[in-house]
Amino acid sequence: MALFGLLARALGVVLIGVLAPLSWWWLNITQQDAVVVGPWRSSLAAGAAQADMHTRTYVAITGLLALNRMETLYFNADHDDNGRRLAAECSYDIVGGDLPARWWSLTAYAGDHFLIPNAANRYSFTMKTVRRDASGRFTIAVGPTERSGDWLPSGTAGAGLSFLIRLYNPQAGAAENPAAIRLPSIRRVGECP
Repeated sequence: MALFGLLARALGVVLIGVLAPLSWWWLNITQQDAVVVGPWRSSLAAGAAQADMHTRTYVAITGLLALNRMETLYFNADHDDNGRRLAAECSYDIVGGDLPARWWSLTAYAGDHFLIPNAANRYSFTMKTVRRDASGRFTIAVGPTERSGDWLPSGTAGAGLSFLIRLYNPQAGAAENPAAIRLPSIRRVGECP
């Protein structure tokens, strides 16, 4: 019995010795120079020549071929407006207006950071393809079953879900102060199985 207690303590020390540095490392690469606007998050260091190893690791893990922030701003969301983690089995409305850039897009990704395979071959909407109402606002429906209007498939249950907004050639004010950009809301629609 004493041997078991000794082994359990040794295992605990090893786990703490491994998990603590890994947790610190993961927090550093996911929180680095973050700008948060509602459910959207952006790293100001992504694509910068002075990006440290943590930022470069995050960019490599997420597959974001990042340009510098004067050329492109990136905003990622993996939670809705209420702070709930996005889920492929749920339905969402992404509601907003035109963004301050020469060109912009909004893309849905699975949890593995790859595009979501779907029969419609639909992965994103851009400022040229999204429909707007009379006031200039758009609504992109996201979910496992097709809805009318602009719809993005969300994939299969448990696959994970995130959204990425790209602002190419952002207006000067947006590039200088990304936290002031009015980004779309992400609202869960109906019950989530």
